[in-house]
Amino acid sequence: MTNRELLDTVTDEIGPEIVHYVYDPGSKMKGMLVVDTTAFGIAGGGIRMLPDITSTEIIRLAKTMTYKWAIAGLPIGGAKGGIFADPAASTHELILKAYGRAIKHFIKNGIYGPGADMGTNEADVGLVLKEGGAKDALPTGLSSKIKDGMPLEDHITGYGVFVGAEEACKFANVDVEGASVAIEGFGKVGGGVARYAAKSGAKVVAISTINGAIHNVEGLDVEKLLEMRKRLGDKVVLEYEDAKKIPKEELFYLPVDILVPGARPDVINEKNASKIKAKIISSAANIPVTDSAEEILFEAGVISVPDFIANSGGILLGVADRMGSTEEQAFNQTRNTITKLTKEVIEVALREKINPKIVAIRRVKEKILKAVQRRQTKIIEELRKVIERKATS
Repeated sequence: MTNRELLDTVTDEIGPEIVHYVYDPGSKMKGMLVVDTTAFGIAGGGIRMLPDITSTEIIRLAKTMTYKWAIAGLPIGGAKGGIFADPAASTHELILKAYGRAIKHFIKNGIYGPGADMGTNEADVGLVLKEGGAKDALPTGLSSKIKDGMPLEDHITGYGVFVGAEEACKFANVDVEGASVAIEGFGKVGGGVARYAAKSGAKVVAISTINGAIHNVEGLDVEKLLEMRKRLGDKVVLEYEDAKKIPKEELFYLPVDILVPGARPDVINEKNASKIKAKIISSAANIPVTDSAEEILFEAGVISVPDFIANSGGILLGVADRMGSTEEQAFNQTRNTITKLTKEVIEVALREKINPKIVAIRRVKEKILKAVQRRQTKIIEELRKVIERKATS
């Protein structure tokens, strides 16, 4: 696919405004930066570092970040960084530093504010920011806090995903107490989802990692799994004994109340959506459900919480941090925001008989297009003043 063909497939009335490819001969770093919109000034989004990411994926993720900021009422545009590399490579640090230098213009001039994403962590972002000329290279306050051995951001994001599921339960006539939950991706956010699902009285019956999946209809011991994960990482599913080993893809088709897709885009699509037996989907990952699959699920009576609402806990923590909130306040703010947005979107979806994601996107596009119009009006006004000054000089 040529660059022109790529842009023809991913552009809309909002963006992306910037699709910037970078390369560093010394470290062999290959990357890209996508800024979906500058309608609000700075744009924000994480840096994804994986060997098999695609340009289309990064562009779509930048768009999702635009939706995520806008639905939460925050005046920030969407962006996404992409580094085409293995995060476990020995040249990991060199690649990150090279990427920071390559996008220095965007960081130093307040066009792009990076965060962590798949394949990167806060320390990695610190390297990029430092090389990119940022004044504050490392996060402080709540954003850098560790809670029970996990970054607070993972707690908050996972918590928010389950809060979205809890609110959806009210519309699906599902009792959270004892509700069965299957989680794809028992990593940073997936671990947080499992923790707060268990604390809410739900029953986590299946999890998966890149090494496989496990299932126990009676429920998994979440605390034990979290402890094992500290030692074993993704191999936790190979060593946990009180569960049946199943192929990773079978997790999606289990007869559970709540399904949490938590890894890569488009894992639920038009080919497998009709096989989903869950009553509720609340996503830890970005764009895990295709638009066509969202429609199939809605017609089948499955309530799918829009991903950019369900997993918005990370950006809400950043806002709480800026406001000087306490940890308790950050949790409360996350619950209140995600509960409210989920309720509003699902109510409209059921009333108008259109799927919740369409409702949410319609809502955010109205906000963004108004901001774009204000920016254009301001530019025209500034240009008019320049012309008038020149005419009278």
